[in-house]
Amino acid sequence: MKLQNGNQMKFLRQYWLVLSIILLAVILVLIRTYSHNFRYDAVRWAKPSVHGSNIISEDQIAAMNSNVLLISLGNEAPAIEQLQDKILKLNPESILEKTNLSLIRKNKGPVILYSEDASVSARVWMVLSEMGIRNIFILRDDNKNELP
Repeated sequence: MKLQNGNQMKFLRQYWLVLSIILLAVILVLIRTYSHNFRYDAVRWAKPSVHGSNIISEDQIAAMNSNVLLISLGNEAPAIEQLQDKILKLNPESILEKTNLSLIRKNKGPVILYSEDASVSARVWMVLSEMGIRNIFILRDDNKNELP
């Protein structure tokens, strides 16, 4: 029994680094597998887009509380009188910068995305939603002609 125990200790001393790396890899795989933060559920993210529950109009904004944050993704900002002091102008590429994400997460009310190009707003909405940020909407531009 003592000889077998000695061989095991010798084996562990020789290969401790390799065994540690393998153990760490197994732990990380298990964390990633069972963590909800890393799971991607396409159906869950697509539902608001399909149902249109992530789209908001200027009339709906008027009925909201005063904690609305409007993010203009480009040069043009919508002319919503009650939100002129709460418009944050950002480039779509800078939305994931730490300071911008912090502003979005700290906002106590809805965050509304606006861009002249609706696909830009939709892409930013998807990225922010996948990051776990809730209460995000896309402003529908009622002034432009929409296809039926």
